[in-house]
Amino acid sequence: MENIILSLLILKEMTIYQIRAYIQQKLSTVCSDSLGSIQAALKKLLDRGDITVSEYTENNILKKRYCITAKGVAHYKAWLGTPINVGKMKTMEEGKFFFLGMAPAEKRIAFLRQYIDDLKAEYRKLCEIKRLTDENQTAVIQKSTQMICGDGAAVDHLKEVSGENDPEKVIGNLYAYQMYLLAHGLKGVQSDIDFYEEILEKELEG
Repeated sequence: MENIILSLLILKEMTIYQIRAYIQQKLSTVCSDSLGSIQAALKKLLDRGDITVSEYTENNILKKRYCITAKGVAHYKAWLGTPINVGKMKTMEEGKFFFLGMAPAEKRIAFLRQYIDDLKAEYRKLCEIKRLTDENQTAVIQKSTQMICGDGAAVDHLKEVSGENDPEKVIGNLYAYQMYLLAHGLKGVQSDIDFYEEILEKELEG
């Protein structure tokens, strides 16, 4: 979670609610959007000196805005350069499936049906994201470019992390990899649906 937050703060200063909204909209399949998880991660980053926090008033409401530090940029750059840890991509829920054979047949069938329904709902959600993304690709890239290139600190952060002098090129690369992950997610969910439907069919056949 800490590195996800640093990824967002590289691009702009944000409040905890802006961070949460971004995760809900675009990263719900990757990490939790619970305020508790985000608050805990922000505390770790503050204690480590990777971010700072400042207060401001908006509509008579006191708010806190988080900003990445030079130390945070260096930490993030180091993390970004390490290979993906395959072990960390596994979940404890897979352990539940590993032992599911001990449950009564009706429980196994109910589990499989519910999980398949949840996977199909996730697939529909990702399809909708892809549809909206495909329809608005040019506008999204232009808006992101204008927002980031209009912020000197964000441009400096991108140059430091990427080693590129052209921030627009980095934004294009960033967008491309987000689309790769979306395509991967769609393929993965469809594969899971096929896998669990096959098991359910075997269960129903007895």
